[in-house]
Amino acid sequence: MYHNLPRTRGFRTSKLSKGLINGILTNPTFTVSTDLYEILGVEKTATATEIKKAYREARSKSFIQIKYPKNIEKASEIKFKEISAAYEVLSDETKRSNYDTYGDASGPGAGMGNGGGYGGYGDMPDFGPDDFFNFFGGGAGGFGGHSNGGQRHRPKPRTEDAHLDVNVSLADLYNGKTVKITSTRNVLCKKCEGRGVKEGAKKKECGICHGTGTVRQIRRVGPGMVTQDYIDCTTCKGKGHTYKTKDSCKKCKGSTTEEETKILEFVIEKGSRFGDKVVLKGESDEEYGKETGDVILEVHEKSETSPFERIENDLYTDLNVSLAEALCGFKNKVVLEHLDGRLLKISTPTGKIKNEGFPIKGSSKKGDLYLKLNIEFPPDFWFSEKSELQNVLNILPTSNAAKKNKTLDDVDIEDEEKIGSNVDSVDFNIVEVHELPEYVFEGEDHEDGYDDDFTPGCPQQ
Repeated sequence: MYHNLPRTRGFRTSKLSKGLINGILTNPTFTVSTDLYEILGVEKTATATEIKKAYREARSKSFIQIKYPKNIEKASEIKFKEISAAYEVLSDETKRSNYDTYGDASGPGAGMGNGGGYGGYGDMPDFGPDDFFNFFGGGAGGFGGHSNGGQRHRPKPRTEDAHLDVNVSLADLYNGKTVKITSTRNVLCKKCEGRGVKEGAKKKECGICHGTGTVRQIRRVGPGMVTQDYIDCTTCKGKGHTYKTKDSCKKCKGSTTEEETKILEFVIEKGSRFGDKVVLKGESDEEYGKETGDVILEVHEKSETSPFERIENDLYTDLNVSLAEALCGFKNKVVLEHLDGRLLKISTPTGKIKNEGFPIKGSSKKGDLYLKLNIEFPPDFWFSEKSELQNVLNILPTSNAAKKNKTLDDVDIEDEEKIGSNVDSVDFNIVEVHELPEYVFEGEDHEDGYDDDFTPGCPQQ
C-alpha cells in the first residue's frame, strides 16, 4: 500500500515507518505506538555501550538527503528529536527500568504506556498522522490527491487576565461614570525587546522541551483513565531555547520585562447593571512570545440608602402626600430629586411617569418611573373645636349603608353581647353624625363615661 510513495535518496523506509504509513492510509484515527528500542535499532537486552553506539549511528543517519531539498531541515529535526528522546530514556538506568516495567519513563501511573507519543515519554510532543504528512512537506501532495494534511495549530498562548473590582452607586449607573485606576504591570524590556539577552547572542535549543517551548503533562484522572495537556517548559520559560548567563540584558537582567505604571480608564455606560464587566484589551502583563491578556473591571453595588429601587429598566420610589392633597389633588408639587439631580414637579399623582425610569443600555430610551403614594394622616385631635370636625363631616359624602344599620340605642341585649367584645373594630363610617361620641382634650371628663385613655380610630382607617 505504501509502495507508491515518492522514492527518496539516502532514506530507507523502516518497519516503523511502514507501519505508520499503513495506519494513516487505512485509518484516519490511527494512533502510533512508538518503541524506543526500535527507534535506536537495538534489542531490549542491549547494553549501555550498545545503546550509546546505536544512538551515535542513528543521529548521524538522521541528517538525510531526500528528493525535495526544502524538506531536509524539517525531516532532520523530527528524526533527531525522536532519536534524542529515545536515547535520553534508555541511557538512564532508572528511566529505562521504568519504561521496561510500566511503559513510561516516569514510573507507574505517570504516563500512557505504549499508547501515545514516545512510550509515554512526557516531555515529547505527540507524533501523529498530521506530523507524518508535514514530515513530507506540510501536506500530502506527494501522496496523490490527499487533501490538506490538516496541520494542527495550537492557539497562541496568552498571559493571564487581571481582575479588578469597583463599587458604584445607583446614580453612577444611571448617569454613567469613568473610573480611573492606577495600574502597575510588566511590559517587555525596551532595550532587548523582551528577549532577555543582548543583540547577537547565540541561543541554544532547550534540552528539556527540544525547542518546542512546551512539555506534555500527563495526569491520571481515574482508574484506567488519563488526561494530557501542554504546559510551558520551566527550563526555558516557554521560549524553546536558552542563552549563556553572560549574554543577559543589562537593563532587565535577563527577566525580559520591566515595570510600567499608567492610569487605566474604564467607561461604565449609562444603564449598566451591578455585575457588569468592563474589559480593556491587552492591558495585562506582557510576556515574550505570548498574546497579552486583558484587564477586567467588575461593577459592584455600593452600600448606600437610595430612595429609588431599580427593577429591570423601571424605577420605583415612595411619594408622601397629605390627606388634603390625596383628596383634592395638587399642582406643580416638587415631588423628588431624580438620580441626575433634576427636580421633578407633577400636578396630579398618576402613579407612573413615562420615560423617567432607568436608561436602556446602548440606546437613548428609558424605562418608566413608578410612584407609590403614602398618605400622611393628621394626628389625633388635630382639630381645635368640635365645630371644625362637624364642618368637615358635613362636606364628606355619607354611606348609604349607614341608614340600614342599627344604632347603639336601638339594639337589644342579645345584639350588644355579640358586638360588645368587638366594639373597637366597628367601622365608624356607618355611624350617623349625631351619634358620634364627643371628643375631649387631655384632662377632661367624657360625657358618655368613656375612659380618658380611650382614643377612637380615624374614620378613614
